[in-house]
Amino acid sequence: MQRTIRFIALALFLVCGFALAVDNAKKPGSKNEEGFVPLFNGKDLSGWKVMGKEPGWTVKDGIIHSDAGKEGHWLRSEKEFGDYILKVEWKVSEGGNSGVFIRCTEKENPWVTGYEIQISNPKQDESHCTGSLYSYVPVKNRPDESADKWHTFEIECRGSVITVKSDDVVCIDKFDQSKDEKTKNKPLKAFIGLQDAHAAAGNTIEYRNIRIKELK
Repeated sequence: MQRTIRFIALALFLVCGFALAVDNAKKPGSKNEEGFVPLFNGKDLSGWKVMGKEPGWTVKDGIIHSDAGKEGHWLRSEKEFGDYILKVEWKVSEGGNSGVFIRCTEKENPWVTGYEIQISNPKQDESHCTGSLYSYVPVKNRPDESADKWHTFEIECRGSVITVKSDDVVCIDKFDQSKDEKTKNKPLKAFIGLQDAHAAAGNTIEYRNIRIKELK
């Protein structure tokens, strides 16, 4: 009887341990989350370069925060990336404006040298709303743009093809930059960036759980 009880206890321990390991592997920022690794350590801006004034950015409780009017401009990853899937959680204030930059260079405006995946909630057309490749490619489906709420981006860059999802809504569906005169010469490997609160004073943008899976 005791052997049976010990066997059952051991089996339950192993099952619970496996379930916990699987659950932890799926958590945002986990090194085991489907091959993703964090780009933000939750403590400071290690791995990022401030392309503006440092007081424009603060880090607290696992969140990167930017207040409008402090000229933070943007954060640039220290490393360049080519093909990858990038996941970012973000929250913007009512009337706010910001964006995630991909494949941008250090010189000139990042939304010109690369792309800006727009973040906003004021009413704008499909080429300038949340989830668009700002001024280059309109959204296929318009996502939720609610203010003061955490949202997610999943951005895939694979060769010349870019896909963007916002809260699991497909906004940009396999856009091939090589087939567009305006974009065919944009780099296929460059920096990732985070725009500051690019709006009137009083507005904010926040980012958390930034992680990447490089594709081969």
